[in-house]
Amino acid sequence: MSTPMQERFVTLVDGRRVALLENRQAAPELPQKPLLIALHGWLDNGASFLPLAPYLDDFHLVCVDLPGHGHSDHKTTPYVFVDWLDDLYQITQAAGWSRFVLLGHSLGALIASAYAGVFPEQIERLILLEGLGPLTQPDEAVPAQIRRSILNRSRTRERSAAGFASIDEAVAARCKVAEITPEAARLICERQLEERAERWQWRSDPRLRDLSPLRMSEGQAQALIKAICCPVLFIRGEQGFAELEAQWQLRQGAFRQIEQVILPGNHHFHMENGAATAVCIVNFCQVR
Repeated sequence: MSTPMQERFVTLVDGRRVALLENRQAAPELPQKPLLIALHGWLDNGASFLPLAPYLDDFHLVCVDLPGHGHSDHKTTPYVFVDWLDDLYQITQAAGWSRFVLLGHSLGALIASAYAGVFPEQIERLILLEGLGPLTQPDEAVPAQIRRSILNRSRTRERSAAGFASIDEAVAARCKVAEITPEAARLICERQLEERAERWQWRSDPRLRDLSPLRMSEGQAQALIKAICCPVLFIRGEQGFAELEAQWQLRQGAFRQIEQVILPGNHHFHMENGAATAVCIVNFCQVR
């Protein structure tokens, strides 16, 4: 029988609260379960791991709502990639996590892979779903990227949110812009919405839609990957992000120890194929 997930919060040094969904730890007199920290994708939240959770009872599973997502507080500064690493470090310090298995999906996988290179002493094993290191750009693309970022921020400031008449309407809108089933989208939307003035509005920070002004060079991204010391499992969906195949060919040699698994499904395959995904995770972590 699976352990129900419970919500709790940790408070960072600057006063921001970060929401966590976790199963119960083992009783003090029993052997403690391995700590597994899960980071969701862009505009998702910790509920994206709920379909996976029943199959991960061998772990103390903690699903983080990244700042600006789900029930976590918004940031007062822009959402810049390197700052996600600072946020995660602050979360680990506030929660008292010194060493753990790190799991990330999509944006969460990009954060997890970079974090494992910066703080390798904290990470026992690294599991990447539909993400294989930071996004990059060639040097000559920098001026155009900064321009797009500034113009995009202007549009974000001017955008007004009409909201939705129902959760069903929000789920349908989410399915139109992402390859995700209505059932999976509903789990994410229910945690990402709140009712205001008789309309359903996104809790997530609108500034999450801002474009990043700068991306790393490929050399910088691979330097972070080469600094990862732990074993790595990379899982992608058969109908997931197509560019991951080329990225695998480019980067697999930079990892000290990595294995790849391809599972049926799209970018959110872990929500639709939780049992098979969990089998890969459990076998990789050797907890049974």
